Amino acid sequence: MNIIKIKFKGHNLLSFLKKALRRNQFLFNLHLILSIIFAVPLLVIGVTGAILSYQHELDDLINLNAPKVEKTGEMLSSEKILQSFSEQTGVKQPARLVLPKNENEAVKIYASGSDAYLVDPYTAQIIGKDYGVAFVRTVMSLHRNLGFALTGNKTAGEVGKQIVGASTVVMIVLVISGVWLHFPRIKRKFAEAIKPNFKLKKYALFHNLHTSLGALSAVIYLVICLTGLMWSYRWYNGAVTELFVSAQNLPKEAERKEGAPAKAESKKSAEYKFSDVQRAYEIFKSSGIEYKEFSLMLAAGDKINVRYYEPDAPSTARPKMTAVNVKEGKMAEQKQTEGITVGMVKSTNYQLHTGYFFGIAGKVLWSVVSLLMALFIFSGFYMTTKRAFKPKRP
Repeated sequence: MNIIKIKFKGHNLLSFLKKALRRNQFLFNLHLILSIIFAVPLLVIGVTGAILSYQHELDDLINLNAPKVEKTGEMLSSEKILQSFSEQTGVKQPARLVLPKNENEAVKIYASGSDAYLVDPYTAQIIGKDYGVAFVRTVMSLHRNLGFALTGNKTAGEVGKQIVGASTVVMIVLVISGVWLHFPRIKRKFAEAIKPNFKLKKYALFHNLHTSLGALSAVIYLVICLTGLMWSYRWYNGAVTELFVSAQNLPKEAERKEGAPAKAESKKSAEYKFSDVQRAYEIFKSSGIEYKEFSLMLAAGDKINVRYYEPDAPSTARPKMTAVNVKEGKMAEQKQTEGITVGMVKSTNYQLHTGYFFGIAGKVLWSVVSLLMALFIFSGFYMTTKRAFKPKRP
């Protein structure tokens, strides 16, 4: 008798699930519940993503009234500039030195990843701070870990990072479920289903914008989410890397698990010499590489990494990477590799995530789609509230 009841209950449950799925009620409820739970993180991620699309322009705008430099002779050596900076700030080992090609621009020295100073290259005096860097770093932290890392607590930063990762996965579910729920209408009246209609009023307008703009932006959201997960989950990053990188260019297992932390630890305890920075500066300047700005990534070791922008690089360009072998007194030899490298995958992933892959048009479109997150959340809450408090018919 009990067995019959269990079977009967199991049959009822299966029947209920089939009906729920057939009527899309399950997907609708899932879409609704997940959007309510993750509304705040998704809103923060979306808005900050739109802001970061213009990080270079915002940096320039914030520093628009920064003190200017007047050429009063020959530029001081990098060694003297760093020595003077260290004396003025007490920072023994600055993290980065940015040198523009324009002689009327200030040198930028990073005391840390988010603390940058403007320095007169002719007097070595600090003339101001780069507040644009601090702003962009803050927005970046909000985007990647909801700002939890700004507390300085590593555990809090990791928690924020995991929430962002989970929110990204949820966004993929929301996009797929939303398109699925709207698909019958798309199938029947495609043009009408994806066309925003601003002539509608209140509930009808929000429903139209939510569904039409959601359908139009679905593919872009999936690209943003799938590429964004590369920063959230190491296992996902590794899987994508192994999928696209040529076998001969994959990092060895020992390098991935043991080598990197050991190297990081040894570099952390060692210190570089300002004279080595000057030497790296001279070697790079005489290399013949054309640039409009380059950065020396200051760290102990035989090599100093260099990031530089080519003279005609647009605002969507990623910096080029090279290195100077200070010990040997020459540019480091670049390995000639065939096939797809890890660097190529990372660069392409970033370009797709930001829309920079498609130039200025992609940058603008991606930023608009990111900002639409606010509309989707507001319209979703509006429609839910209206349905919840809709008066029952007698």
